[in-house]
Amino acid sequence: MLRRILGIACVLVMAMGVAWAGDAVKQPTSATGKGMSDAAATAKMTAMKDAMMKCSVCKQMAAHIDELGPVMTMEVVKLDNGIAMVRSVSDPSKVVTYHAVCKEMSAAGQACITMTDEQAKTQLCEFCQNVRSVAKSGAQMSKGDTRTGSMMIITSTDPGLQLKIAELGAKCAMMAESM
Repeated sequence: MLRRILGIACVLVMAMGVAWAGDAVKQPTSATGKGMSDAAATAKMTAMKDAMMKCSVCKQMAAHIDELGPVMTMEVVKLDNGIAMVRSVSDPSKVVTYHAVCKEMSAAGQACITMTDEQAKTQLCEFCQNVRSVAKSGAQMSKGDTRTGSMMIITSTDPGLQLKIAELGAKCAMMAESM
């Protein structure tokens, strides 16, 4: 059960990262609000792909980032006991691909639960490590496909774990805002 939960969580969190990365193609901007050069946007996208390829979960999506990234959006909703992440694909012709990639990532995520902490540090990105940590700490995770994307809910009745989930949600929200 925990393997399934971790797999689901990793899939959805990494899909969120892809949506964030796709922003480099859609609307590249600098911290000053001025447009980023095409070269800088390309470099940002290349760096994102390279980082994704180093993660055993994220690399499943890396092959599809050029196709899915530009059409993905995400919203993070703070709940009273956790968070909900809702992702959508704006191009209906990409939904089947999105769902298929998420299924591949789920399988890769399920394998992460058997990793030692040391393996997780070297084989997972920081974000997937955080999701793994929350899952192993007992968070309740649910996911489902929507008509145009997916949704994941992470909750807990433990106040300490709720804080960790809130921190994870804040990181997700920062990514969502950059999209």
